[in-house]
Amino acid sequence: MANQIINKIGTSVIHVDTTDGEITLADLKNAAEATVVNADIVEIFYNLKAGASIAIDRGGTDVWKIAAGSSTSNLVGHVNYRPSGIVLRGTSTADIGVTVASFTDSVVTIIVKKSY
Repeated sequence: MANQIINKIGTSVIHVDTTDGEITLADLKNAAEATVVNADIVEIFYNLKAGASIAIDRGGTDVWKIAAGSSTSNLVGHVNYRPSGIVLRGTSTADIGVTVASFTDSVVTIIVKKSY
């Protein structure tokens, strides 16, 4: 799978399996939407192979990282900020960067809530 962004009105779904250092607000715009001025990360799904790591940054500042140990077969999980009404820290107007390190077949899916 290659990196993919699915833009819906109000929400974007970002699938990343290779490093992508610059996902801009413009990349998150659906054709039927106004200009996106704010993008809050509200959920993260991940599947890591042994020894792999995934890091998310906003504007170059690290905001989230997870690493699987070398003896772990797979590290699978979900972080959901929605029920608490919070979002992943960081500047919500900055580019989103994702680093997938060490092994292939690791993937992260990021759910972004947008405002205009």
